[in-house]
Amino acid sequence: MAHDPMDESSVPLTLDDFLRPSQAALVMWDFQKGLAGKALNVDRIRTAAQGLLAGAERNGVPVIWSRHVLPPLELTCGPFLLFLMKKQKVDHPDKLAPSMQEGMEETEFLDGLAPAPHHIVIPKSQPSLFVDTPFDLRLKRLGVKTLVLAGVATDIGIEFTARHAAALGYYSVIAEDATGSYTAQAQSRSLDFLRSWTSPVTTAAEICRSWDTNRDAH
Repeated sequence: MAHDPMDESSVPLTLDDFLRPSQAALVMWDFQKGLAGKALNVDRIRTAAQGLLAGAERNGVPVIWSRHVLPPLELTCGPFLLFLMKKQKVDHPDKLAPSMQEGMEETEFLDGLAPAPHHIVIPKSQPSLFVDTPFDLRLKRLGVKTLVLAGVATDIGIEFTARHAAALGYYSVIAEDATGSYTAQAQSRSLDFLRSWTSPVTTAAEICRSWDTNRDAH
């Protein structure tokens, strides 16, 4: 049977199939001072992300922002306590300092990157936007099939969410120049995995080109 890119039941075979504006959403992952603000090449990431936002606005693509806010340490689950211990370089949970708490400057969005009033903002505390949030419900209501993922960190939340999305039947596209990690090795390793898996990895400019070219093809 011939592939019909307009058939909603068909598997996307080209980048334009993945990125149909009527079925895509832009996910702005953790663009906060304490997270994206500490990534390598943050200025490059910010510029590429701003281009994605402009492209989404031109083409009516919904924009969803994650906002990472941690619970008090006494309510944080064990695996995430271990992650925080490695991040803070301490050997016991009692030595952890509170971080990414509501009201802290590090939870604020980066200068030049903040949600518009009509965007969707979803608070979360785990490295997948599907865990303990209404994200899946919002996507279903919007008719979204593909997530365009941008933000920090590629090797943590971006990859977690792309994997989780596939398990739930969603596709994902990674905006490679609008994502970042805390080391060059982590960024390269994660992008290599995503390329070898189910997620196209491309540039913000190419994503916007596809949206602009195909805005009326639905």
